[in-house]
Amino acid sequence: MLFITDFMYKKCFLFILLTINAISFSAVTYGQGSYKNIPLPKNINGVNEEFSGMAMYGNRLYLEPQYGDRKETKLNGDFYIYSIAADSIDRIINGKDSLLTAYRTISVKNLDKLPDSVKNDYEGFEALTIVNNTAYLSIETHDNYNYCFLLRGTLDTVKNEITIDPLHYITLKRYLRIDNAGFESVTWLPQEKKLLAYYEFNGAPEGGHGYLIDTAFTQAPEQIKAPFLYFRLTDIATSPDDKIYGINYFWNGDYNAYLNNEMLKEQEKNIQKSIPDLETPINNNPGYLKQKTTNYARIVMLNSRKDKHWKQVTSAFPAFKNNWEGIALYRKGALIITDANRSSKQLTTFGYVAFE
Repeated sequence: MLFITDFMYKKCFLFILLTINAISFSAVTYGQGSYKNIPLPKNINGVNEEFSGMAMYGNRLYLEPQYGDRKETKLNGDFYIYSIAADSIDRIINGKDSLLTAYRTISVKNLDKLPDSVKNDYEGFEALTIVNNTAYLSIETHDNYNYCFLLRGTLDTVKNEITIDPLHYITLKRYLRIDNAGFESVTWLPQEKKLLAYYEFNGAPEGGHGYLIDTAFTQAPEQIKAPFLYFRLTDIATSPDDKIYGINYFWNGDYNAYLNNEMLKEQEKNIQKSIPDLETPINNNPGYLKQKTTNYARIVMLNSRKDKHWKQVTSAFPAFKNNWEGIALYRKGALIITDANRSSKQLTTFGYVAFE
């Protein structure tokens, strides 16, 4: 009888433990109704692509891999980005097709001609925006280097090429050293006719920093303030009236770098108040953000770059194994894409999320 009682106790305990884990894992209720997965063409849906940036231009969506599928050769090897017709994306969203099949490959030329000052600390491309047939690509560098870079090149849609100008590029100074943080967000402000670059970390008490940049690269970048924001800002896109939309992403491995540093300590109570999606899970478990299974993603916006507060425009969308790093405004929402980081622990995912 003692054996049966002990067995039943263990079985009950295991059931409770599994239930707690399940509740903890799904503590954030995702806006599944607003999110739609869009399967990428087979040849570009692998984890080696590490998509980190996107841009809409000329009725096509351009996808930027971090390393162009050639990580080992850095800037001296071939580098390719891809483009997909907007109408084929529409057919997936509208339920008329089940997956994308066609895409174009765009060769990026002249990267090997960049100076060693750019090449030596190169850690991949992170953002893409296209204006008047000119493509702008941001380069992230090693954490111990003070500067990131922004390149410009001419887009030829007939030859499917981007020819980089290796002599003229912009240097963007880091204002803080945060692990794995660079200028991952670059976009075009149509009203101001300037490029805007934001730093990935904006959680200092006074907020973060960004730059306004002349498209011709003839003037020094103008440093500006960025509003305070918890977690990462991994990419931004702008509307025709200069509203700024960004991916706000938290990965459990970011806790110490983004929430437990010289500027921030024990922020859970403040996060509960400022991010409604996280109020309940943190209240139920104060250590929620420290768990290995905790990831979080949403889209936030500013009415203009002078706005002082980010506003949430979508509830949380699936973040487990999805390292969301690219955004492009589309229809009444945004297209988003992940950097799978060449790891089976992550996924290459492309999708559409509607604004609420």
